[in-house]
Amino acid sequence: MSEAPTERPVSSPSASSARPSDEMLPFLNNFHDIFTTIGVLILLGGLGIGAGQVLSNLGLESGSLRWQMALMGMIGGIAVIVWFLSALLVGNQRRILPGIVLCGAFGISVTIVLSWAYIQLATQGLGLNEAYFESRFANAPDDMEFGREAVDYVLANIPFALRIAGIVFGIAALLPVAMFYFSFRLPFAGGLMGVGLATLAALTLFTIDPYTVGVWSPAVNVAIGGALLLAGIIFDARDPQRETRLSGTAFWLHFFAAPILLTSVLNVVQVGWSLDEADFVDPEAFSLLAALASNSANAMQLAVVALVVIALFALVSLLINRRALIVSGLLTAGISIGVIVNGSGLEAPAVVAITLLTLGGIVVLLGAAWNPVRRILLLPIPGEGPLARIFPPVSAAEG
Repeated sequence: MSEAPTERPVSSPSASSARPSDEMLPFLNNFHDIFTTIGVLILLGGLGIGAGQVLSNLGLESGSLRWQMALMGMIGGIAVIVWFLSALLVGNQRRILPGIVLCGAFGISVTIVLSWAYIQLATQGLGLNEAYFESRFANAPDDMEFGREAVDYVLANIPFALRIAGIVFGIAALLPVAMFYFSFRLPFAGGLMGVGLATLAALTLFTIDPYTVGVWSPAVNVAIGGALLLAGIIFDARDPQRETRLSGTAFWLHFFAAPILLTSVLNVVQVGWSLDEADFVDPEAFSLLAALASNSANAMQLAVVALVVIALFALVSLLINRRALIVSGLLTAGISIGVIVNGSGLEAPAVVAITLLTLGGIVVLLGAAWNPVRRILLLPIPGEGPLARIFPPVSAAEG
């Protein structure tokens, strides 16, 4: 994922009224991006509807192998069209917002085709069908409960080609995004690639020892979020002036890291670093949304912890001059404030009003006092050297 830090800037400073420490938009150049994106969405909609009409006119039996092959062929054809559009709009014209849409369309299309090919290889080529599994598990104990013994029994009765299904699906999702990133250097694709690599690492561990990874899934999720946050900081350190596409990639890494890290930390607070076997029997017992929606003391505790974590996100955001971490946590912050206010016994309209006023006021204050607060926080940090690349100093000319 490395690239030279001497790349051309994402946007020209002379063409912008933004102050030096203000973040450029990593998803929009100008209104022409919006105009082009509308056209891309309309075109993709037409391609999808047109492919559906062609498929229905072929007269193939719905769900049959030939029907599936025709469908995959059309999806693959759409992926090819999307690639050529990307070469024009992203590769030549550097259109960012259309590139995000095209990256999503290309990634989804190729992932579907590759996943289907793997499923067909397993079912048609290797004979891993329903009859196969019925014969393999015909003598399975009826009273076997979830645990390491049950997981080991299942693993012993499925072939290697099926055990690596998670890795195959992870690669199927990562490959088109990596192709897009290395071909067009789109920052959004770089962020998605980071998520894909972290997820693939977790899926690989799950393939090696599914029981241990499943039990320690709260800790694994925290590690994924932390890895993405660290990757974003590394990319930012390579472009402290926020001028190249390295900085854009860092934005998306931070943007994806924040919700993963926040929800993971809250799950750790709720259930601990690992799960009990009983949790797998009743997944709703560790549902984060269900816990926050309840009127229990646990909901109040989670809400307080969520605000503490978001406050830490705000501190890190100020230090590294990245607002993406805060933006990603606004929804959870609003829910948490609402839970706390609701504990006072106020009626619903009052709860909503106080929640919105509190959340909006905090965001406005942060926006207005961003640089002065950063200047105070950065006083003990040297203005030059390696730390200054991670924590960019505030210009004396900025308010």
